[in-house]
Amino acid sequence: MFHSYNSINMRSLFLTLALMCLATPAVATTCEESFQKKGDFLNGAAFSARVQVEGLSIEKAFSQLRPILARESIRTISTDVSTGVMKAENPATAFQRALPIDVFASADGNLLTVEMIFTLPSGVTASRDTVKGYLCGALNQLLPKSTR
Repeated sequence: MFHSYNSINMRSLFLTLALMCLATPAVATTCEESFQKKGDFLNGAAFSARVQVEGLSIEKAFSQLRPILARESIRTISTDVSTGVMKAENPATAFQRALPIDVFASADGNLLTVEMIFTLPSGVTASRDTVKGYLCGALNQLLPKSTR
């Protein structure tokens, strides 16, 4: 059991890293336009979306995201402002194990890019439109510090 869980985490990490390497910065695109799905039912899949917010720090973005995710029953596991990484999970249910959600934030001058990646192991499926709705629903709530 421990070995298979470990290999799932490695697959999740691999998919996350692959998405980060393949993703090209989307300037002035909406969250919905940035949405991507990589992988499939047999090998596992990762869904990603990103937004860019002017005048928002990594710390403020993460502090805004925590309650946004909590309202959707997403549990924040860890936050590292210095590396711009937040780990969260869709908690386990009687029918499925916990599913990871990784948030990556990086600043370029006054522009902050925040990307969320939701990873599914092989044999688990989710509706593309539903996942897009959840990811962009959360990311589109991020506000610059001047309005919050």
